[in-house]
Amino acid sequence: MLNLVIAMLVATVPTTVMFAAEPTDPAQPVWQDLGPGGGGWIQSICASPHNGDELFVGCDVGGFYHSADGGGSYRIWNMGLEDYFVECIVPHPHDLQVIYLGCQSGVYKSTDRGQTWRLLRDGFPPKSTSNWTAPIGALAIDPKRPEVLYAGIGRPRAMTFGKGALYKSLDGGEHWRRVNSPGSLPEDAWISDLVLDPRDSSHLYLACQHGLYQSSNAGETWRRATDGMSHHHVRRVAICTGQPDVMYATLWTEPGRATWQGGVYKSVDGGERWQPCLEGLAQHVSKPGEASQRTFNYDRLAVHPRNPDVAYVGGDGWGNSKIYKTADGGRSWNVTNIVDRGWIDFNGPSVKCLTMSPLDPDVLYFGTSMHVFKTTDAGATWRQAYCRTFPDGRFVGSGLEVLCSLSVTVHPADSNRLYFGYADVGAIVSEDGGASFHRGVTGLDRGLHQGSLAMAFDPLDPQHCWAGFGWRSVYGWDSVIAESRDGGYSWQKVGTPESGLPSGLHDAIVLDARGEPGNRKLVAITRGHGVYRSLDSGRTWQAANSGLESPGLIAGLAAHPSDDDVYWCVTRGATATVYRSDDGAQTWRRVSRDLRAADVRNFAVAPADPRRLYLTARHYYERSRGVFAGGVYRSDDGGVTWQHVLEDRFAEGLAVDPRDADVVYAGLTDHPYHDESTGRGILGSRDGGRTWTSLNGNGLTCRHVTTITIDPNQPTRLYLGTGGNGVFVGEVPP
Repeated sequence: MLNLVIAMLVATVPTTVMFAAEPTDPAQPVWQDLGPGGGGWIQSICASPHNGDELFVGCDVGGFYHSADGGGSYRIWNMGLEDYFVECIVPHPHDLQVIYLGCQSGVYKSTDRGQTWRLLRDGFPPKSTSNWTAPIGALAIDPKRPEVLYAGIGRPRAMTFGKGALYKSLDGGEHWRRVNSPGSLPEDAWISDLVLDPRDSSHLYLACQHGLYQSSNAGETWRRATDGMSHHHVRRVAICTGQPDVMYATLWTEPGRATWQGGVYKSVDGGERWQPCLEGLAQHVSKPGEASQRTFNYDRLAVHPRNPDVAYVGGDGWGNSKIYKTADGGRSWNVTNIVDRGWIDFNGPSVKCLTMSPLDPDVLYFGTSMHVFKTTDAGATWRQAYCRTFPDGRFVGSGLEVLCSLSVTVHPADSNRLYFGYADVGAIVSEDGGASFHRGVTGLDRGLHQGSLAMAFDPLDPQHCWAGFGWRSVYGWDSVIAESRDGGYSWQKVGTPESGLPSGLHDAIVLDARGEPGNRKLVAITRGHGVYRSLDSGRTWQAANSGLESPGLIAGLAAHPSDDDVYWCVTRGATATVYRSDDGAQTWRRVSRDLRAADVRNFAVAPADPRRLYLTARHYYERSRGVFAGGVYRSDDGGVTWQHVLEDRFAEGLAVDPRDADVVYAGLTDHPYHDESTGRGILGSRDGGRTWTSLNGNGLTCRHVTTITIDPNQPTRLYLGTGGNGVFVGEVPP
């Protein structure tokens, strides 16, 4: 079937560039990345100085992407990265094989054009398992002496981790030392930009929340240069390399201010004096209590290398998702025209990163929280460069898969019908095994498009199904269970607070196939509220928490494969507890005795042997009770006693082969909140967890495996949901 999927992709999608085949290990699965393209957060983007068709893209949880055809297609190259948050990309000015990345875990270097990476930490603070120790906010290379690099510490997107620290390397990143003298920069400064004067590489410019600073001695001492600016919060600075005395900078308006104070400023004397260039830029500041994104801010800049009158700036904020261009040196700005937004037409193209081709200034790219856009006519028109669309409304990705997967469901009667639940974009449906996609949110309010989790199908009607939708917004939970009678094309809300089901993510939905078609019994978990039942196909709901000590902590639900009255559930928290119901989830009794796990992530019963239960858990520490180890736990007696069969700090994905209770798969991930946070990918066991084998194999570019789905019609086929690179499909070798 996997070969059929690949063949369909080749047949239905126009190809532009073929990459050389990578060597494969026949003992390992071959993983194919499936998805609609885009999504996630495009954090950094860089047009190559060596090849006009080459583009580099970095994301917040997706890592590094390479395009050899100007954004027509992409490859994910994450081998060697210990975290996937790519803040900045700096290619070597002369050696096309060398690229540097600034990530939250430090500086990475590639000597094979990005295919593999090596972390360069010598001289930075020691790594931590609980925080970042050297997040790189800005990275710069000396164009005359490219063995010299500068790295500024900070997290510009979050506007945190200010250390007032600039590091320097004299040997291509192998060794680093803090170069700025004590007190030369504010101690809490987080660095958002670094630029070298092309005439004199010992002359540096640095942007931070305290202003624009200049150094004339290669970063050792600094002086602030903000004369003429309305305040000191400077985000970016850009130089016209052909006339380096002409510079542009962006200022950030803090939300809730009485007046708007931001936009673009310009200097014609090397940054000594600045004047505002605001004509044509939309100006609005959010009021106290409003969302900060309502403030119209400007962040990313690009300046023509030979004509200082031509510059571009990106609007960042709700209502101002636009690219502006000036052709008169900043005296006026005009909005450029986006003519193709691809399938993601429901989120504005707020500009998160921007690059101009060093080889052709008419070619620019910018990234948003969802898209990549490209212009080849100096901003006259922009077109999306992240997916391919078809006349009938279907779409398919081009390799830029940045979405975080929440769930994958294979239709129990048709393996070609796939249902993908993603953060931020909700439900995506494929009816051809992943060769093309369409959205599956018709009939749902806009707020419910943000996420999609559990699904359940009526075994007597393949078009009849239920699913949980929604996500936590800035205003609280917005979530429902909805019903579809056309196979997931359109939906009608049934599980709502008005029908008795409280708001909260619905992590599991189980259908009892007994009863009349219009009165199916559904059992669901509502996060924060516990177990709920419906006896009328979801139209009304009642709490079913009798006997549960902490219903708000229920983390997993599993049904007996052959006895419709038997269910298990498990709590997460300080101590995990397994409960069993023998009356159709009406009442519960505690069954677990020796389970020493805490932060439970997934829970499953083996279809081939209902006495066999598995769960995955995250490493957890409580001061008064000590450490609760993460990993995989197994029970052979229906949840009474448990063995810890795999230790891992953050085991999340879990699936059991429906034919053999000893065949189990575990997805190992991590939170991206500290150094070395990529996880271990997928492991498989054929002896009930006594021994494990890595199945990362061939083509799995992401080690954040959060969900595992086994095709019920062909159990050797697995779908892996990841936290940043979408979904992968592969066949497990016998």
